[in-house]
Amino acid sequence: MKILSLLESATKKDWHWLNKFINSPIYNQNSAVNQLFDVLRKHHSDTKKIKSSEFLNEVLFENTPIDNAKVHHTSNYLLRNVEDYFAWEEWQQDEETKQRFLLQSCRKRGLDRYFREKLEKVRKSADRQPLRHADHHRFQYHLALEDYQHSMQIGRSTVAQLQPLSDWHDLAFISEKLKNACGLISRQRVLRTELDMGMLPLVLDYVRARPLLLEHPAVAVYFYGYLALSEPKEDAHFFALKTQLIQAANRFPLQELRDVYLLAINFCIHRINLREEPYLREVFELYKNGLESGVFLDNGQISRFTYTNIALAGLRLKEYSWVYEFLIQYREMLSEQQRQGAFAFNLARYYCERGDYDQAMPLLLEMDFDDVLHNLTAKAMLAKMYFETDASVALNSLLASLGTYLRRKRQVSEQQRTAYQNFIRLVRRVEATPKHEKAAIIALRAEINETALVAEKDWLLRMLD
Repeated sequence: MKILSLLESATKKDWHWLNKFINSPIYNQNSAVNQLFDVLRKHHSDTKKIKSSEFLNEVLFENTPIDNAKVHHTSNYLLRNVEDYFAWEEWQQDEETKQRFLLQSCRKRGLDRYFREKLEKVRKSADRQPLRHADHHRFQYHLALEDYQHSMQIGRSTVAQLQPLSDWHDLAFISEKLKNACGLISRQRVLRTELDMGMLPLVLDYVRARPLLLEHPAVAVYFYGYLALSEPKEDAHFFALKTQLIQAANRFPLQELRDVYLLAINFCIHRINLREEPYLREVFELYKNGLESGVFLDNGQISRFTYTNIALAGLRLKEYSWVYEFLIQYREMLSEQQRQGAFAFNLARYYCERGDYDQAMPLLLEMDFDDVLHNLTAKAMLAKMYFETDASVALNSLLASLGTYLRRKRQVSEQQRTAYQNFIRLVRRVEATPKHEKAAIIALRAEINETALVAEKDWLLRMLD
């Protein structure tokens, strides 16, 4: 039954409100539906029982011949009720949608005076709140549309209703189109396919011809965001986006602001991968600003990957004091299951970068990291420390175990496998190359530089020095 897949997602709160919803005569007047819901609620953890047609027949239609069609018919009624509850639950949380439908109802009922008063009140409320994202412009368009339809209904249509309708519609469409374009071009790169962007070229030209549109954060952020993604070698696009991000800190919901920050961060990472070191500072500043704005927290928690990326950016810039304080301050904001592992890994990396191997090694040796990338990085850190302390036996043992890990671990991507296999090979070459053989060192340096995929390339080059 389809109803079972919907109810699998129900929380304790959902079961409580679904009970009230299903038992309300406004939504349901079929007693068999009430009964079926009570059975599914009581036995929802016993999947085998509630999937049994015989069991449901016996409970719903006692002392009658088994009729699967009747059970199916009743479950379809319940399915529609649960779907209505899911829609209602979302609608309850969307105050703007509720107000829009209230205005629509007042207009259709001919409540002219109430409509005008309510429309004015809703507009003032919308103007007072700080958000100016695409959804805000779409809501303003809906208000203008209700105003226009009401004026047509009472025969008093004027420019005061017509012009805002057109302006808000344009602003909503342009901001949504640019926002979606940023998402599409990001996915296009991941999927390595070409997507039809539709009217986007016309929208970009329209914005260029009307620079006043860039005074709206929802247009400016995504306009420069799209240009940064589509023309990643143009510095000006990134810096324009960065300026807009700082100015629009309280103009977007946190989830959307986080997505824009990640867009800017990915631009920086692309440039860093091209060996453009100044973008290390840029990405670090983005992380710091994002932390101050709270965009990297989701329900008060920070993901271990964001935690690690922020720490790494700081360490590469030798911002040691800041990184240490960050690791301590945000430790409790990691999820409980991943807290110790993520903290130990990053603290070990901190000590490793500071050259304090006595504190770094125990943290790496005592932890079994559940993430493939963390495991690979931890093993590479240990290899670096063994190399630098001339612990040849431990180094060779570790490189051997790392090779075995790469062969056996299916979760390792081909790119990661190649990079770390090259790391193992080149560490052994560096260790075996006598320091006085200048020609061999020059040749090895060239080989490392020319190897496209190699983990810890910068460190390997430093070791040749």
